[in-house]
Amino acid sequence: MVNHKQVIGKEAAPVFLAHLRKVKNLQSVKIGAACALALSILAGGFFYMAFQPVMLLADGQEIGLVPGEKAVAKALETARQELSQEIGMEVDVATSQLSFVKEKSGTGEIIKEEQLVAVLKQQLRWPINTWAIAINGEQKVFLASEAEAKEALEAVKAAYIAEGNGASKDQGQGTVQIETLEFQGEVAVVPAKTTAGGLLTKDEAVQAMLTGMEKIVQHEVAEGESLWTIARDHDLTVAQLKEMNPSLKGELLQIGQRLNLKKAEPLVNVVAVMTTTVEEKIPHPVEYENDDSLWKGQQKVKKSGSDGLKRVTYRITKTNDQVVEKQTLEELVLKEPVTEVVRKGTKLIVASRDGGGNGTLGWPLRGKITSSYGTSRGRSRHTGIDIDGDQGDPVCAAGDGTIIRAASFGTYGKCVDISHGQGLVTRYAHLSAIDVSVGQKVSRGDLIGRVGSTGRSTGSHLHFETILNGKHVSPRQYLD
Repeated sequence: MVNHKQVIGKEAAPVFLAHLRKVKNLQSVKIGAACALALSILAGGFFYMAFQPVMLLADGQEIGLVPGEKAVAKALETARQELSQEIGMEVDVATSQLSFVKEKSGTGEIIKEEQLVAVLKQQLRWPINTWAIAINGEQKVFLASEAEAKEALEAVKAAYIAEGNGASKDQGQGTVQIETLEFQGEVAVVPAKTTAGGLLTKDEAVQAMLTGMEKIVQHEVAEGESLWTIARDHDLTVAQLKEMNPSLKGELLQIGQRLNLKKAEPLVNVVAVMTTTVEEKIPHPVEYENDDSLWKGQQKVKKSGSDGLKRVTYRITKTNDQVVEKQTLEELVLKEPVTEVVRKGTKLIVASRDGGGNGTLGWPLRGKITSSYGTSRGRSRHTGIDIDGDQGDPVCAAGDGTIIRAASFGTYGKCVDISHGQGLVTRYAHLSAIDVSVGQKVSRGDLIGRVGSTGRSTGSHLHFETILNGKHVSPRQYLD
């Protein structure tokens, strides 16, 4: 039984001759007749291949139904000539392995000559003699000529140092003088072969060498990191990060968890050694003098200072425009800095407690109490004490602690909350200005803000509260 597809052509000859060898008792006349028959079958096979439609395969993949072997041979030569003309280089004979099979039905649409030429140009491997840029022995980029390849390498250098090797250029206040400009590792231009599709223009080659190829690297999640911070640090969106890690569920990450990141690295590294001379500021020193006429946390400038100026020459080594080493070669002071003198307040008011509470607190503001804790306010009672003060008077921390609020807070207006530990929080409300930030550590008597009338307030004063384990308590338990 013959399969619905059978290979035809020269492959039929050995099969038929092997069959003849099994017939040992035939007379010479019969053998001669059999040989003649074999030759006629082979000739018929070639004739069929040449003139009957067959299925064309390239490297085992079906291309389509073609008129015959001669039609394919003609189309191959036409395709080779057209490709040579298109790219301006002589193209060799295609190296793809072609074969033919006969369709059992013998039906189907036959590819027209023009269409066959187009298909062959696109589907087959057409080798051409080119020049490659080899990096550490591996051919990476292919160009049409040796000159183009060398020009591409120079263009890569120029991308990092605009004026090229040995040139200088303005950079802010100073200039840069290039001493050496070299590729890292072994970079060479060598003869090579590639396909028409693998050939790059000079600009394409430069871009490929600068941006390189994407590769997968792994990132180990550290304490405090989130999807957002990892994405931000690697110039990605959270959506892109999730796409690279399809196994991620939700937003939670575990310390030590490994994430995949796509990272593009240049194909070549350019190492530049340069000298640069710049003028830099010399920061002026600051001296502090204690002053008991100022509240602790207050500062006033007694004598203004000014920065100095120096001229510095550096030798800098860069890899792909990233500084890897910086040496100071020469430094000349052009102007000495002038020391600034600052008065630093030490004035502190401390009151002893009269029972209850968790420790001694200082008064946040010196002034008359205009409204006591617990007084009736219509449907509610006053949750703190109001201390009279003028707009802008300093408000100080009542005790050591950490700032947990430093912002506008509803009817409190501008408000600061300090956590003192053991469940005790002090609150300072209706401020005109806030001089601290969340997370900042403060000591008793440090300046934290200024008296004001923000929020629901009828005049300048400080509303001061003490909150113990989430409940308001009388500040007088802590203040004399």
